[in-house]
Parts: sequence; C-alpha cells; structure tokens
Amino acid sequence: MKAMPHLDDDPVSQTRLNMVEGQLKPGGVRDYALTRMIGTISREAFVAADVRAVAYADRELPSQAGDARRQLLAPLTFARLAELASLGGDDVVLDIAGGTGYSAAVIAGLVNTVIALEDDEAFCEKAGAIWQDIGVDNAVAVHGPLAEGQKKQAPFNVIFINGCVAEVPQDLLAQLVDAGRLVCVQEVDGAQKATIYTRIGDSFARRVAFDIRAPELESFKPAPKFEF
Repeated sequence: MKAMPHLDDDPVSQTRLNMVEGQLKPGGVRDYALTRMIGTISREAFVAADVRAVAYADRELPSQAGDARRQLLAPLTFARLAELASLGGDDVVLDIAGGTGYSAAVIAGLVNTVIALEDDEAFCEKAGAIWQDIGVDNAVAVHGPLAEGQKKQAPFNVIFINGCVAEVPQDLLAQLVDAGRLVCVQEVDGAQKATIYTRIGDSFARRVAFDIRAPELESFKPAPKFEF
C-alpha cells in the first residue's frame, strides 16, 4: 500500500478538504480511512482538461484518453459505493470501468492491490501515467471486455463497478473469493439502486442498499434475443 501524501503538498488540498467536509460527510459517508484517502487524491488529474476547475463539484465529470470517453462517478456516489464495499488492507480489488483511474487510485490507498479493467487501451495507458505521477504503485491497468472481468488474476475480495449495470454476469460473480463482495449500481423496479452481492460458498446473496445515480454501462446490457 502506498504512503499517503500530505495535504499541504497540493495547492488545491483545501478544495478537496471542503469536498470531504461539505459533501461526503453530510452525505452519510462515515469511513474515516476512505474520506481521508479521498482528501489526498488529486481528482483534477483524472478529469478532462476543460472541467478541471469543477473537479470537486458533486457531479459526474468526463474523463478522456485519446478518443475514449467515460464519466467519472460523482464524488458522493463513488464514496458511498466504496464504503459499501467494506474495503480492507489485505484485499485484492478488481476495479471496472474507472476510465483514467481515479477510483483505482483512491482504492489503492486502502487495499493491497488493485486491478483496473478498461475496454480501451488508451485509458490503461493514461491511468498508468497518472498513477506514476502521483505515486500509486499498487495498481495495474489491464485491457479487456468489462463484463468478462479478469479471470487470469481472480479471485478477488472485491469487484467494484463504476456505473449502472443492467445485469451482473454469473461468470463475473464467480471471480469473487468466498465472502467476497461485488458493488455496483443496478436498476431495480425502474430506479437505480446501490447493490452489493456477497459470495457464500457457491451461492450469491444480493442486497439493495440505497437509491443512487450513476452512468449506464453499455457493456453490461444483455445481448438482444433473436426472435422469429
């Protein structure tokens, strides 16, 4: 796990602190280690250049790498989902659809290892460059189909999906260790809900936790069925 930087090292550290104190804590986030780590990571390094001035606003923001585009989760959305995952220091985490790597950077400060899966190599390259710049040394970016996960490096203690999915593939759930957790946003009865799956032996318990909003991930939509 990497050493945490000092807030005083960053000219926008007070803005990050204001985000933590004015958005995350009033929004119900109670995990001190998580909020402290969010307060150290430069979110502006991961968003598109034209929105860096509002990097700490409570809104989704675009990230880009070459022609690849993705929306980063709003800070409170990300923090509440990360808290739901109950991240631990020995955990190995699969972080899916994190774009330029912000979510992986935060999670890496709380766990043993992060594998960040993206479906565009440009995201992988840019995330790796940003992590090197800010001193994250326990995250690695891999390229592949999002809904397939990363069987080569499974099993994982936590799978964290940065977005709303129509369904969670069984093959992805199978990449969890026993008692492992998968956290995502899922549509339930027409509304988006934070959802956690927990592996119990060969079964998976699903719990709907709270209302939340996140960008939809097209990769997790089921293929259309052929009809005669």
